[in-house]
Amino acid sequence: MAFGGPLLALLVIALVIGWDRHALGPSSARWRVVPAVLLPLVIPLALPADWAYARALVAVLAITMAGKGYELWRGRVPDPRLLQTLPTFCFWLLVPPKAELPKEPSQAQRIREEGRRRLVRALLKVPGVATLVLVHLRWPGLHEDLWIEAFWGLWLTYLAVSAFVDLFSGAAMQSGIGVAETFDAPPLARSPRDFWGRRWNLVVHDLVFRHVFLPLGGLRRPLRSTIGVFVVSGLIHELFVLMALGHPSRYTGLMMAFFGLHGVAVMVQLWWDRGPGRRKHMARALAVVLHLAWMTLTAPLFFAPIGEIFAGAWPN
Repeated sequence: MAFGGPLLALLVIALVIGWDRHALGPSSARWRVVPAVLLPLVIPLALPADWAYARALVAVLAITMAGKGYELWRGRVPDPRLLQTLPTFCFWLLVPPKAELPKEPSQAQRIREEGRRRLVRALLKVPGVATLVLVHLRWPGLHEDLWIEAFWGLWLTYLAVSAFVDLFSGAAMQSGIGVAETFDAPPLARSPRDFWGRRWNLVVHDLVFRHVFLPLGGLRRPLRSTIGVFVVSGLIHELFVLMALGHPSRYTGLMMAFFGLHGVAVMVQLWWDRGPGRRKHMARALAVVLHLAWMTLTAPLFFAPIGEIFAGAWPN
């Protein structure tokens, strides 16, 4: 089973690649998108239940492939040149951030240089991750305090996830294909709108902006479009937890609650910012601190299901 599961997962990935490449397109029948969206979602379930980290990573890959299949069917691929050859098609389908082929050889060289800077950036984050892990190992009792654990989890999530993304995208960019940034210094966010709209997980932001926000009316109907974005984001994260665990979470619904609260916060800010004559007077440093406090206050809703995924894999 230990080897059969990964082999089955690779087989399903190959089947999805073949189906998406040869059966999908803007003019294809509606039913053809169903296998492209649903088949990737079974990939994490092929892995053993105790492979927590592998299942979480493969769940991200599965959601990426499902979203890209839908994007291909709708004919909304940002750079259609990536679809022309099998290697570039696989790059587009399997790499979550938005990718773009270089227009000239000199641009490809600049992309490789930027990729190497991302690799260095990933290494610079390793000491921070190691420090937080050591704090956990040295003082495990700190996690008995809900708010300390939430604050610790926020920093570990950002540093660990962004380091992995920098490492992965930096290596991928050595092919000469550009890969968009995923984060833009989220700890410096000054508000919920700044955090979700400009700084955190720009991959998901790009997808939901093009496929949810704009179709629902965009800036012409900002409140309705914002509600749609956060509902879809909550559903995606609930799906991620379900695939990573292989069964419903004890905390099903908390992800939706987390994104619902943040959606309300963004809508309140939209309403306030669009009011006549209103100006921002809060100092940048104070805004950053207040937003970090808001994230810490709501973070337990997010980390309860995440903690369930890694409960058996985290050292005590």
